[in-house]
Amino acid sequence: MRRPRSERNPEGQPGIWHIVSRCVRRERLLEGPGHREWMVGALASWMDVLAVEVLGYALMGNHIHLILRTRPDLAASWLPGQVRRRKVAAATVADGRACGLDDVGTGPALTAEEIVAARQKLSHPGPMLRAVKEAFARRLNLQQGTSGHVWESRYHDVALLDAGGVLACQVYVDLNPFRANLVEDPALSSFCSARHRRAVDVSAPDAALAAHLPRNLDHPLLDRRGRPCGTWSWSNAQLADLTLATAQMIRPGIGRLPTWAADLLPRLGVQVDRWTDCQGRGGLMSGNVLAAHSTRSALPGVRMPSDKSGLFGVVKG
Repeated sequence: MRRPRSERNPEGQPGIWHIVSRCVRRERLLEGPGHREWMVGALASWMDVLAVEVLGYALMGNHIHLILRTRPDLAASWLPGQVRRRKVAAATVADGRACGLDDVGTGPALTAEEIVAARQKLSHPGPMLRAVKEAFARRLNLQQGTSGHVWESRYHDVALLDAGGVLACQVYVDLNPFRANLVEDPALSSFCSARHRRAVDVSAPDAALAAHLPRNLDHPLLDRRGRPCGTWSWSNAQLADLTLATAQMIRPGIGRLPTWAADLLPRLGVQVDRWTDCQGRGGLMSGNVLAAHSTRSALPGVRMPSDKSGLFGVVKG
């Protein structure tokens, strides 16, 4: 059963989400000429408007993965004039793309209540996903002379609640083309953040979206009892090293984890002996949340959400 987002991430607080959306009947509708090029461009147009950051992505033939960080704290820092301008840009959608901030005015005056509501909407990925997916469906039906659904459902979201969940999911998403046997080296992937972890490949068709990837990611660290104990920042270069090492451990089975990762993953609640198997199989980073046992046990609700990935166990200590 799906848990309300408010139970998985406190309202008004930044959150990190793994979002998956599949084509209807899992048909490979995204493989058509120019389809993924159009989609990454449309997604990139929203990054300058919303208080939403992209931390990873993979656009496959029949589904898309996005790792998004919602930033209501950033939206709260915007002045009323900035909120009005962004509200107008988000409402001025053309072919799935948000209008550029330099191309719109500040819009009409808003009451204090309307400013609060606009900040909430601008820090949620829903408007972007709806606009992009609906526009893609219209384009595809027009090109093919058909009608009907293109997407299987709205989208599925998984809350990534701690550093272990975020790191594991970033590697998992970056390995998508590798798991599909499209590449031997994740850094050679197309329409995937793995290609741009060390530096943005400006010649790639997804460069506009890749330019929004943060170079470093800070995340709170928890001790073995789930208590805050500082923060940890990992760079895209470290993430690239871990992704490549994981790929080599999966196939042909000759790699090993970087020393820093082998030391850190147990501290994040990850069962290191399960890492290779979990990263090598698709469909595991699902469920309501992805996080260490101690993080999941602290969530409100009658039942603790299960670990669908099988990557996180009970850490004693």
